[in-house]
Amino acid sequence: MREWSEESEDSAPDFISRRVLVLLKERKAKLAPFARGLGIDPALFRRFLKGKRRWRMDYLEKVAEGFGMSLEELLTGPKPQPEVLQPVISLVGEYDRPPEGLIVDDYFAVPMVEDHIAAGHAGAIPGDYITSMVWVYKPEIGKRKHHNLRAVKLANNANSMEPTIRRGSIVIIDPVEAVISKKGIYAVHLEQYEGACAIKRVREIDNLWIFVSDNPDYDPIIMKKEQNHNPIIGKVIWSWTSWVK
Repeated sequence: MREWSEESEDSAPDFISRRVLVLLKERKAKLAPFARGLGIDPALFRRFLKGKRRWRMDYLEKVAEGFGMSLEELLTGPKPQPEVLQPVISLVGEYDRPPEGLIVDDYFAVPMVEDHIAAGHAGAIPGDYITSMVWVYKPEIGKRKHHNLRAVKLANNANSMEPTIRRGSIVIIDPVEAVISKKGIYAVHLEQYEGACAIKRVREIDNLWIFVSDNPDYDPIIMKKEQNHNPIIGKVIWSWTSWVK
C-alpha cells in the first residue's frame, strides 16, 4: 500500500495535515516508521492526516517533538529569522546619519566610547568620550532603542567569554537593565580584581557576587557585596565580531 506521505499535500484536508506532509517530504521520512517512532499507530496517523479523525493535542505534541520543533512552530509555521547585518561604524563628525544607501529608519545609532573594555583581564574603563557611532539594524536590538546605550570594543586578547563572545568583538551595553537574570551577560566593575570593567555572567548568593566566565580556563571571581554595593554597569544586549583579519 502506498504511504500517505507520498500523496500531494494539496489533498490534505487542513493546515496541520498539510504541514505534517510537507515536513515528512522535506525529511524524506516514511509515514509508518515515523508514526511508530512516536508511539502512534500508523493507521490512526493516516486517519488524522485524511481528516477522518480530529487532531488531538497530545498527538500534535508528539509529532512536533518528532520533527524537533515546538508545538507553536508546528501549528503556525516557521517564523522568519531577523536579518543580521554588519553594523556601520562611522567616526564622530563624519556622519550625523547612516551613510548613503542605508534607510535611516532601519538603523539606530549607538555611541562607541573611547578605548577598550576588558573581558577577563586588565583594561581601560570606558569613559564618556565618544569616538564613533555604531549604526545597528534595529531588529537586532529589539525594543531597547534609547539613548543610554553604549558600544565598547573588547581587547584583542580578551578571551574570557569565548566562545560566546569572541575577543575583539563590539558589544552594546544597556545600563538600564541592571537586574540580574540567569542567562544574562553583564559589564561589571572589577577594579580590585582585574583593574577594569569586565564582561561576565553574574550570580548572587546570599552576600556574595559571583562572576563567571564562559571560557573554562578562567576561574570564577567571588566578591563580598559590601566591597562594592553595585558592580553592575549594565547588560550586554548585542555583540558583533568581524571575521576580517
